[in-house]
Amino acid sequence: SMLRCTVASLLVASASAADATAAKGSTCGAIKDSYKAAGCCGSPSKESGMAIIPMPKTMLAGENVCKDTKPIAGFENTNCTVWDAIKGAFDGSQVLVKEQSGSNVTKGYQGTLDATGEGRVPITTTYLEAGLCPVNVHWHLGAEHLSVGEFDEGGMGPDDGKRRLAGDDIRKGFRCHHYDKDDARFTTEYAWQHCVDMKVGETYEVHWPHSDMGACGTPNQYQTPFYDGVF
Repeated sequence: SMLRCTVASLLVASASAADATAAKGSTCGAIKDSYKAAGCCGSPSKESGMAIIPMPKTMLAGENVCKDTKPIAGFENTNCTVWDAIKGAFDGSQVLVKEQSGSNVTKGYQGTLDATGEGRVPITTTYLEAGLCPVNVHWHLGAEHLSVGEFDEGGMGPDDGKRRLAGDDIRKGFRCHHYDKDDARFTTEYAWQHCVDMKVGETYEVHWPHSDMGACGTPNQYQTPFYDGVF
């Protein structure tokens, strides 16, 4: 199976809250235009490069077929590196798991894992063509991935970067370098409608995990908890 994570690191600046409107599907005219643009006229067997997925008219109801389907045995959370009994610590040079995505995305950075040498190649097509679909969207406080000079340990934000959830301090990730406490764009609060415990001026990393084990093309494609959408 394949799992990939598309990442965007965002420095949230304030904007006026837009009126909430219901999501709308594509018009027949838009679908017709796409059909023509793809050169499908007279070629019904040609691949268009697009997929048409039906939109539910209302919120989903009834049984969630993905709920609690995550297998337990073999999927326990473990350390990704080998335990060195002599040093009494995990050895970061001995990796037990395969790569999912690059943790250091600094321009020009060269990693040490020889994935291609071990017969693994990156996806060179679109995720759709590779059989993957997005199964969850979530965000992290600060960036998980490092880009030196862009979002890193030297970034700044509106406070110490910690949020207290369920009584625990949550460690912040890397921050962008554009925060300015004297710029109203980074200090004017925003009326959040769909996100909880977010703050203007902070850096957030948004993930769109893709998988070929999700309920792709069905109303159960997007799931929370995330694992329920994969298995």
